[in-house]
Amino acid sequence: MKIWTSFGIALLAILPFVSAQETVTLTCHLSQCYEKPNLYYFNGVGFELFQAPQATSDSVLRFRVPRTEEPRFYYIGLGTAMRPLLLGTEKEVKMTGNCPGIALAKIVDSPTNEAYGQLKQDLNDFKQRTGSNIQRYRRAGNDEVEKAKVVEEMKILDAEKTAYLEKVKKMQPYMAKIAALETYVSYDGNANKDKFLNEIDYFANQFFQFVDFTDKTYEQLPWVYESFKGYTSTLLGVGLSDGALKKYLEKSLLSIPEGSRTRLLAMSGMIVALKQRQNSNFVNFAEAFIEEFRELMPAATADLQAQLEGVKGFSVGGTAPDFAQSTPEGTELKLSDLRGKVLLLDFWASWCGPCRRENPNVVKLYNRYKDKGFEILGVSLDKDRDRWLQAIEADQLAWHHVSDLKGWNNTVAQQYNVRSIPFTMLLDAEGKVIALNLRGAALEKQLSALFD
Repeated sequence: MKIWTSFGIALLAILPFVSAQETVTLTCHLSQCYEKPNLYYFNGVGFELFQAPQATSDSVLRFRVPRTEEPRFYYIGLGTAMRPLLLGTEKEVKMTGNCPGIALAKIVDSPTNEAYGQLKQDLNDFKQRTGSNIQRYRRAGNDEVEKAKVVEEMKILDAEKTAYLEKVKKMQPYMAKIAALETYVSYDGNANKDKFLNEIDYFANQFFQFVDFTDKTYEQLPWVYESFKGYTSTLLGVGLSDGALKKYLEKSLLSIPEGSRTRLLAMSGMIVALKQRQNSNFVNFAEAFIEEFRELMPAATADLQAQLEGVKGFSVGGTAPDFAQSTPEGTELKLSDLRGKVLLLDFWASWCGPCRRENPNVVKLYNRYKDKGFEILGVSLDKDRDRWLQAIEADQLAWHHVSDLKGWNNTVAQQYNVRSIPFTMLLDAEGKVIALNLRGAALEKQLSALFD
């Protein structure tokens, strides 16, 4: 139920005290409820229990929430199955369905939730059409006529998006705040694209161009969390250096008031994306989050601090944890046995195509710098000993190798939280992390700076 792990924040710290006369009712007609669902609230970093149900019969459950000027997001569910809904402005909202399929339960007699459902459908339609255009553009290759045709269609779609946003602003101002988070005008269809270095620079700077983060509504919108998580994930996938990524992420936060719950949501989404991808900026933004929100969320920041201490050894500047594993000859080799040299710790496997394709580049760099103090330790996620040894010989990997032949359950890979391969860590002579996931030209540039 938690985004990071366990938290102990009280919901009363978020919502003002209200009397019974200032509440609205959620009535749920649900069948097959062998366990009764609860009502939750997203506190910025995880789902917190807001209220257990009042049962009027085996199939009718009721909840009461504060009356508010604008609707608020709540979540009803069991375990990981959650159904989001908007409550607070309508006297009573009704839900029908069954508990095993509660994520698909139907909300009736609620214009607000109907409008939200239509908004999601419209935004998803725009997203699908955008994705289709992007795929067509890529498939066009060198066909400039087809590419020009796609660009024109993108411009038309962009005009539809912005017109839709303006329409929603006039008719449903609250929904427009959500739509603004999801409205992105394409690079090729933008008349001002020449003001940016490239498409990545444009995306990083313009993704939130329609959002006014000083608007208090955003303090209660979980969509801020989701949008910043998605924004960060996209930037993580385009090959930026960690330094460039850090600058873009910091810049995206400048328009959000410091210490606000909107900023908490944004940074929380960023942190989750960075941690999932094992990016070194996780440490930077986790530390910033702890400093900024320690008083507001003491339990959450304490938990994040504990996580931070656990990953510092795997982040730039931290000391890589020692380990020992068997070589192909059956002897035990420790990471610390290789101290005194710059070391590339390389997680790979014989069955990993990208790993094998990268090996010739690593061989070239190893031969160039091995006499200058460069060493490599390959940690294989193989299960088959013969295939492991055959790959070492075939690719001419004349450096140190270890494995416990447990595949993805390799104890060192689990210790280092390796989720995908190839994965590399470059360590200095004292075992401190210099850089993560360097490959190709980036690895060559780093080694040249160290040795040449």
